Order: sequence, then structure tokens, then C-alpha cells
Amino acid sequence: MPIFEYKCKDCGNISEFIVFGKDDDLHCKSCNGQKLEKLLSAHNTTGSARSVGSSVPAGCCGVPNSCGSPGSCCGM
Repeated sequence: MPIFEYKCKDCGNISEFIVFGKDDDLHCKSCNGQKLEKLLSAHNTTGSARSVGSSVPAGCCGVPNSCGSPGSCCGM
């Protein structure tokens, strides 16, 4: 089940929703508005960079030690 982020166009609140189908009736968790804009979220996966002869641990962006650092795709 995919989880999507939506921003309410009325109050600006960002909420996450588990979406079961395209007919789901979503409402803002803050103001109960229905004018929601689907946001593009960063993929957050950790693992290992695998290339010939490499076993360097990868961050969430595939770049070692990148998670949470300023300017990274997963920056906080």
C-alpha cells in the first residue's frame, strides 16, 4: 500500500495518507478541507552501494554518509 504526502491548499498543512485506490475520499487532517495537492516525496532507502569491487555502505540517496546532511536529497 503506497503512502503519499498531500498539502492542503486551504491551510497549508502537509499530511500522509495510505492510498488504497483512486476513489479514496481524502480530507486534510488539520482543517478537513478537500483541496489537496499530491507532493513528490524523496525515496528513503538504506543499503549498500554495489559496484565492481565496492562494498561501501550507501545512504538514503545512494551516496555514503548522505542522509540528513545539508543539501542531501533526504536532508532534514
